[in-house]
Amino acid sequence: MRRWAPWAAAFVIWNLSFDYQLRRAGDAFVADQLQRWQQGEPVELIRDVFRPQVRRAAVVSSGAAIAVLAAGVYGARRRTRAAHR
Repeated sequence: MRRWAPWAAAFVIWNLSFDYQLRRAGDAFVADQLQRWQQGEPVELIRDVFRPQVRRAAVVSSGAAIAVLAAGVYGARRRTRAAHR
């Protein structure tokens, strides 16, 4: 396994996870705002609602990327040690 492979996998996982979570948060925001508008309630600004969602997505995505990176580094080290025996 190449040394950069775990880093590349972690980068891809982070991006996919972050994009997916923000997409879902955006869909939920739009649905909530449409419901508020139909009920005659005031709508909220996206900057007020989305800031916590972005923070949450970054934390969850970082956790997933760290798990993938740790597994990749562990596997690479095991493979390297086994090859030197």
